[in-house]
Amino acid sequence: MKSARKRTSHSIEMRIFVLLFFTTIFPSVRADLCAHCDCDFLSHTVVCNRPSLLVRTVSMLPNIQQLHLNSLNLPQPPHFLFHPNLRVLRMSRCGMHEVPGSTFLPLPGLEVIDLSNNHLETLPPTVLRSLKFLRVLILTNNRISNLDQLAWILAPEVVLEQLDLSGNPIAIATSMSVFPPVRQLFLSETRMESVNETAIMFKKLPGKCEKDVCRHIPIHNLNISILTTIDLSSNRDLEIDLGALNVFSNATYVDLSNTRLPIGFEEWLERKSRVKSLNISHCQIPLHEDTWTSCGQFLHSMDISGIGAKRLRLSRFCPIRTVFARDNLISNIYIDSVSIESLHLERNMFSEFPIPPPGVELTELHTLSLSHNLMTSLPPHALQSYPNLQHFDVSNNQLSEIDPQAFPSIGLGLISLDLSSNQLSSLPHPILPSLLLLDLSSNTISHLDPHFFKGLPMLQQLRISSNPTLFSRCPNHESPCWSDHLDELTSLVDLDISNSGLEFSLHLRHLRTLKSLLLRGNEIRVIDAKSLPENLRTLDLGENRLQFTSNFSKLDYLKDLRVDQNPLRCDCSLYDIVPHLLNQSQISDPLLYYCFSGSWQYPLLPYLASVKPCIDTTRNFYSVLITTFIIAFAIVGSLIGGFLIYRKYAERANFVYKRISLMESPVRL
Repeated sequence: MKSARKRTSHSIEMRIFVLLFFTTIFPSVRADLCAHCDCDFLSHTVVCNRPSLLVRTVSMLPNIQQLHLNSLNLPQPPHFLFHPNLRVLRMSRCGMHEVPGSTFLPLPGLEVIDLSNNHLETLPPTVLRSLKFLRVLILTNNRISNLDQLAWILAPEVVLEQLDLSGNPIAIATSMSVFPPVRQLFLSETRMESVNETAIMFKKLPGKCEKDVCRHIPIHNLNISILTTIDLSSNRDLEIDLGALNVFSNATYVDLSNTRLPIGFEEWLERKSRVKSLNISHCQIPLHEDTWTSCGQFLHSMDISGIGAKRLRLSRFCPIRTVFARDNLISNIYIDSVSIESLHLERNMFSEFPIPPPGVELTELHTLSLSHNLMTSLPPHALQSYPNLQHFDVSNNQLSEIDPQAFPSIGLGLISLDLSSNQLSSLPHPILPSLLLLDLSSNTISHLDPHFFKGLPMLQQLRISSNPTLFSRCPNHESPCWSDHLDELTSLVDLDISNSGLEFSLHLRHLRTLKSLLLRGNEIRVIDAKSLPENLRTLDLGENRLQFTSNFSKLDYLKDLRVDQNPLRCDCSLYDIVPHLLNQSQISDPLLYYCFSGSWQYPLLPYLASVKPCIDTTRNFYSVLITTFIIAFAIVGSLIGGFLIYRKYAERANFVYKRISLMESPVRL
């Protein structure tokens, strides 16, 4: 009896436990954001970006660590239920005007708060007080104008890794404005007027306090001793004093782009700074003889784009790795720095290909970009001084000739080569066994060597569009053509031959790895899917002269088919492509999708609703002919058989049996 009672009590306890469990779990599951937003359980992230979604109370599953509320209508933050596991909270572009002081109390584990692109003018003094793990606070593009109203009360011993106030119209700041302890401070586009060794001054704003005492912050209020990143960029009228540079000497990342730099900046960079990443693009800076020669002792990355330099010199002792020198007037460089890895010289004045000094090989350089310059040729051994080059871009120049010896015969490990938008009519066939991307578009190429593709065994992307004379030596698909050798590209994934005067359908069935084929803007009239790769997923045939399509039902993997602006025939040949056309967002536009019946043009969409599969009349004709022949043969056979039977039994049929007389008839004597 006792054991039975124990079992009964134990079962009752289990039932009560299960009931309590479900009653506590089900309400949170029903209210969970995953019912209305996108949840990624691999990254433990919830993303809500539907403007019509009204969020008042936020309940999340325990394993969610990131919540993104973007572009919602939230004048105030929603009410958060207790969730200690949430690490990242982003509420951007939600139209918030204020943040109550108790907003983040239920989220004690927050490390990143992003309140950018709202209408906030200030923050309550205690709103961040309970966040012991806070590291990043982003307030970009709000309406914060008075820094004195920001108390920045953090939890004890909390040091922010990043504070971003960029894009705020700051107008009032005094000695009472004290920033929190932060290592990375972003003050881009905040209406700064000047910075010196003692204070930061902001511009006057009508209606605000316009006296100097009301709009300056003492420089020591920035916690300079722990500052590693300082961003003062996009303050176009900001004048930076040389004394301010000395204050920021210990910063490793400095962004002063679109500001005014003082005389002596280059000397500061070389002798006093510890900066590793420097951005002074589009700055107003005095240059000696229009030449940039400076390099810091610890400098790894430098952006000097748009400073008006005409020459660039980097010595052997410069530790630089990445240089951006775009949008200048540079026509001559002298680079002896063997540590350089990436060099970007786009939109300059190079008329000749830059070659390092004699005896110098830039063995670490893997990226060289010279697009949008004035070069007319690549000379012999042009790339010999760059033995480990991987990415080479000379697009948008005036190249009309590439010397056959410009590329080394062996050893060059190029991965991408961009020769687009030049004046090339022919090409050598270099041996580039590692090349994955080749862009030859927008040239005047009229022919490719039959052996051109043999030196590109790993090529995956070939762009050769906008060459109007590319098929000028291929009058039809029966004549020999350079495209007959595409089968040598056994790894090709993307092929673009748009706007190249192609009049016939290419036979590409052998390219089994091809996924994307772009043939837009050609002169193709008929396309048969039997000539296309079976694994094709993207096919663009827009702006051709297509009238008929066939066998597209055999392309099982095709996802994106474009046939807009083609004179299609309103007949059953369209049946196979109906599923692909109905997925097009512009299918209802009669200026893009239409078909012809006789000489009349009709919108394509209404016709697709009634189109039926084609009936093979030839096959029906043969079947009727065979049936007629069989019936005729059977009739003739029957007649002949009947005649033979008649001949065989005709004599028997004509014989008449008569009774034999047994007695002689009497004779009269």
